[in-house]
Amino acid sequence: MMTHRVKRPSVQWAGVPTGEMCISAGVSADYLKNLRVRGLLTRGIYWYTLPGSDRIIWIRDLVRDYLVNRDSPAHQKAIERYLASLPSSSEYKPVVA
Repeated sequence: MMTHRVKRPSVQWAGVPTGEMCISAGVSADYLKNLRVRGLLTRGIYWYTLPGSDRIIWIRDLVRDYLVNRDSPAHQKAIERYLASLPSSSEYKPVVA
């Protein structure tokens, strides 16, 4: 019996504007706003704004993963991977001996 390995695509923590996020996730801007206002999509994890701007930038893969998996352990791991990838993360910074 032959098994096939499926290569998982690399996660892209791409920030996208609301319109693109809606198309990518297949949801409306009102639905995203509702999740954001209710605190289900947290600022700094699922979305952010650029300094001096009110424009919301969404973390595409995290939002899509949330819509599919909600608060599952797998989704929590995705959040942890995202946070660890940020330049401010201690895991990201090189250790100086």
